[in-house]
Amino acid sequence: MVDLKPYIIIQARMGSSRLPSKVMMPINGKPMIGYQIERLLKTKLPIIIATSDDPNNGVLIDYVKSLGVQVFRGSENNVLERYYQAAKLFGAKSIIRITGDNPLVDPNFILGQIDICAKEFNTKRYYLFGGKTKRLPMGMSFELFSFELLEEAYQNSKNKIEHEHVTPYMHQNMPGDIDIFHFQTCLNCPQLRLTVDTKDDFKLIQELILKYDCQMKSLEEIIQIFKENQYLEKINSNVIQKKWNE
Repeated sequence: MVDLKPYIIIQARMGSSRLPSKVMMPINGKPMIGYQIERLLKTKLPIIIATSDDPNNGVLIDYVKSLGVQVFRGSENNVLERYYQAAKLFGAKSIIRITGDNPLVDPNFILGQIDICAKEFNTKRYYLFGGKTKRLPMGMSFELFSFELLEEAYQNSKNKIEHEHVTPYMHQNMPGDIDIFHFQTCLNCPQLRLTVDTKDDFKLIQELILKYDCQMKSLEEIIQIFKENQYLEKINSNVIQKKWNE
């Protein structure tokens, strides 16, 4: 079994074409990314915010530092390079990749999946994700991979899409010999959308936090809230998710 010492690296910035400054938009007086960080701190794993060197990210940087979270600043558009340089600087042996627009990602689900799957990691070419057949709500997933594999992706990824989306080299198994693992879960509700790209997405997260205290709830509990309150799914049902390769 590979000795994992994962760092959570969250990619976040103030620039966003669909909803600018979304990570700092307040819900009950707290920036959205604050809810995500509070949840992820429960993992007891080190957390790094990987943002860009755009000066507009200053307010984000000041806020996350006030929470005791370390920050790395790198390329605005080459997010793969940003991840690689952040992991290299902090000496991360393995990386949990999360995006800052997923405020309700479940820390216990992350730890549980790593505990289940890491027993099968026999080399440093492991990549864990939700699988191409999505089963989790959008915004509740994560990726885990070794630094060695991240470095390989950084050295071999060639085009803009691969640089922007960080892990196509891994989830498309471009070299053909990556050890790919999928989440072990009986959940199956990919129609739910808990990521924030638009105003309607943000409106849903507001509702879930202000009315149902979902910042305190597990993935399973949040899914149950949707089952009991069917109007929630309709709040952002009109949003079309862009595919990674568009």
